[in-house]
Amino acid sequence: GAEMLLPDEPDANIIMLATGTGIAPFRSFLRKLFHDKATRIPRSRFAQMLNGKDKYSGLAWLFLGVPYSDSILYDKEWAEIKELYPDNFRYDYAVSDEMTTNEGKKMWVQHKVMEYADEIWPMLKDKKTHVYMCGLKGMESGLREAFGPLAEKEGVEWTEFVKNMKKDNRYHVEVY
Repeated sequence: GAEMLLPDEPDANIIMLATGTGIAPFRSFLRKLFHDKATRIPRSRFAQMLNGKDKYSGLAWLFLGVPYSDSILYDKEWAEIKELYPDNFRYDYAVSDEMTTNEGKKMWVQHKVMEYADEIWPMLKDKKTHVYMCGLKGMESGLREAFGPLAEKEGVEWTEFVKNMKKDNRYHVEVY
């Protein structure tokens, strides 16, 4: 629905958190950003000179959570995008039944995000950053687990922070 629309700004940062089949809208996002000739970053220097304006120039960062590595969807596509656009795309997996946190617990999506908290928290505060979640409902509370303590350290109340992101149309959730 309307929750899962890409921002209009070509320099927007996009953080995507998915579990299982929740990957579907993000595959569509990434195809639009990196495969669609109208929006993808021109590959050659000549094409950049001709078509560089209004092309995607932000960072798209995908976090996918699955129970088993056999359940990872579209791995080759993500690797290809990363190879072609290393400055604009990152991806990480949380494989809950095969990976563990430093504390020895199952690795869920929020735990993988927490590994990059020092990079992602400044991005979340940037008005150009949009967060999208699609998949299991637990992800939303997991984001609070990941960033609540960092927000508190800065005197920011997480619930209020998210409310403001929603008001700014930068926080998009489709969970079940």
